[in-house]
Amino acid sequence: MTLRPLAPGDDAAIVAALSHWDVVKWLTAVPWPYTLDDAVYFRTQIAAQPGHPHWAIDDGTGLIGVISVKPDLGYWLSPSHHRKGIMTEAATAVVAAAFAGGMVEIISGHLIGNGPSRAILLNLGFADTHMTTAVHRPSGTMAPLQRMALQAATWAIRHD
Repeated sequence: MTLRPLAPGDDAAIVAALSHWDVVKWLTAVPWPYTLDDAVYFRTQIAAQPGHPHWAIDDGTGLIGVISVKPDLGYWLSPSHHRKGIMTEAATAVVAAAFAGGMVEIISGHLIGNGPSRAILLNLGFADTHMTTAVHRPSGTMAPLQRMALQAATWAIRHD
């Protein structure tokens, strides 16, 4: 698994992954259904914003997911790669790099019911901060969201 910048050749893989409701149902900002135009917009407008890096998670055959710290830690993975430890590996690398780069706190969260995402965040050392609601763009509804935070000091204790 490698992390690399997003590239135009990733657009089709992004569409393929985000055409699965099992992925999109846990994301708040992704349109549904997801189109090639959405992928191009995401790559060229959202992911290209200075100071908000997004990385392709690449298994050697191409993009299988995306991860970012913008400033929230956010991620998704193609369904065929779920439950293999890939996202934990990618998130560990991104969080380590963010703290090495001077961040003192990383915020994240998960929609209620997304146990795998919660497990990744807890494994990294994130702690619950508060509950809120968020617009869930794919369904056009409001959804309960558990917000979480990880301090650089907590990370250092767990990873030194």
